[in-house]
Amino acid sequence: MTIRAELDSSTSLTDRPTLRLHRGQVEVLLHDARFKVVVAGRRWGKTQCAKTAIIKAAKIKKRKIWYVAPTYRMAKQIMWTELLEAIPRKWIKKLNETSLDITLRNGTMISLRGADKPDTLRGVGLHYLVLDEFQDMREDVWKKVLRPTLASTGGHALIIGTPKAFNLLYELYMLGQRGDTFVNKKGKRVKNHWKSWQFPTITSPFIPKSEIEAARADMDERSFRQEFLASFEAMSGRVYYAFDRSIHLVDLELNPQLPIWVGMDFNIDPMSAIIMQPQDDGTVHVLDEIILYGSNTHETAEELERRFWRQVGQRQVTIYPDPAGGTGSTKSHGKSDFDILREKGFVRLKYRLKHPKVADRVNAVNRMLMSADGRVRMKIDRRCKALIEALEQVIYKPGTREVDKTMSLEHPADALGYAIEKEFPVRKLKVIGASI
Repeated sequence: MTIRAELDSSTSLTDRPTLRLHRGQVEVLLHDARFKVVVAGRRWGKTQCAKTAIIKAAKIKKRKIWYVAPTYRMAKQIMWTELLEAIPRKWIKKLNETSLDITLRNGTMISLRGADKPDTLRGVGLHYLVLDEFQDMREDVWKKVLRPTLASTGGHALIIGTPKAFNLLYELYMLGQRGDTFVNKKGKRVKNHWKSWQFPTITSPFIPKSEIEAARADMDERSFRQEFLASFEAMSGRVYYAFDRSIHLVDLELNPQLPIWVGMDFNIDPMSAIIMQPQDDGTVHVLDEIILYGSNTHETAEELERRFWRQVGQRQVTIYPDPAGGTGSTKSHGKSDFDILREKGFVRLKYRLKHPKVADRVNAVNRMLMSADGRVRMKIDRRCKALIEALEQVIYKPGTREVDKTMSLEHPADALGYAIEKEFPVRKLKVIGASI
């Protein structure tokens, strides 16, 4: 059934644009939650929902509203023309197509932005924020940049996306599934400011069923479930295929009686350190991670010192660094990364003289996650968000065994691999003889 939803008029903007919406879109728009998460299949009508939410919010005077897509170009392609066609001309005071700003006569400004340059998004107080194609944005764009923009104003947000493995979109979706109230960490029942929905494409009355059936016939089952049924799926072609969050994720605590291993990758953005403890039974507990953007080895060493100096002492910490650190690939005043670590008191460094093959590191990690005989020898704490993201989303380039680095997600897994490959190398078998 098709619903024609007419926006409420409560200001001097008296023209009333009528936007065609279906039941799912109306349900989202009328809900009073502060933070809304919509996980929907392709062509469900996410853009129409976002556009209507923006126009509804714009009817209040002197509001600052942002629509953010993964890139500036996408923001313009997806929403600029849509808004100009939907907003009555009498509402508009000024347009700037270069900066993608629309100033309304009631003092409200609507701006379109890209998440690919997060530093340009800081320091603004927003009243309403729409994040579109959220599954393709970096986690820190929301947590460190955009979420703070809503703090001073008590602003609201609409987060929209299509599933892409178990990333931040999944985490925020799960926040909205806790019900109207939930019990917080202090044991107190509190109001839930999040609400989430999951809409398969088929719930849109505007998409012919024949189109959906044609897509089902043309696509593999996993891709169809993800793209059209809005189902969260593990990515295909995964490098760390043995990782399964239902098996490997647990809550872990530091044991001060056991040594600490730190795998370290010296990429500047981000610097990645993965903190582990070997157990007496031959397994490994991955306890925590240090992920620092725009940082350096000195700052990472200081963070390691802060976390472990009093608990276990530096002599109990062994660092497994990227071998490139010995050649000074990220030098500071003529010192190599290894020099900086030693100066901070971390004198126990274990590494190969040259980089192990990527395949050797990957195979060693996969074997610890689950060996061919079904043994699980690695558990990972749920707080290791960046590592979990890497294990679930780093994939091979199609048709190759080369790691796809375009999303720059691989560094925490690389850091893990330096330690695991050094301590648990995969034994290479040499087969002698001939088959007959």
